Amino acid sequence: MDLGWPWFSYGVIDDVLFYYSDGFEWYDTEVRLWRKLKGLVGLPKFAHYGCVKMADYGGKMAVFWDKYLPSSGYKKKTIWCAVISLERRGSEEIWGKVEWLDAVLTVPESYEFVCALSATV
Repeated sequence: MDLGWPWFSYGVIDDVLFYYSDGFEWYDTEVRLWRKLKGLVGLPKFAHYGCVKMADYGGKMAVFWDKYLPSSGYKKKTIWCAVISLERRGSEEIWGKVEWLDAVLTVPESYEFVCALSATV
């Protein structure tokens, strides 16, 4: 589901629907409620104007976001990636653990992040 807004992101990982908009949530189909994804220690707070996308990465969540580079006079952005393992604790909690994060690509300011796909070979 793409609403066309770069600050919203959806992804399905291990049959669970995850959502990002100023925080990560997952949909609990048993009670039909969105619940906060807990944990995520070490994951930075994303800029409100930034773009955040997620993808399934072998049962883990790959999260991508862009961040302007002040040293370039804000004419370039850096794309960052984090790999997050997911652990269900009981029926009402899912915890995320940041396993890795780093800058992966520098792009011109005009670059627009459309979607994130994942493939394993």
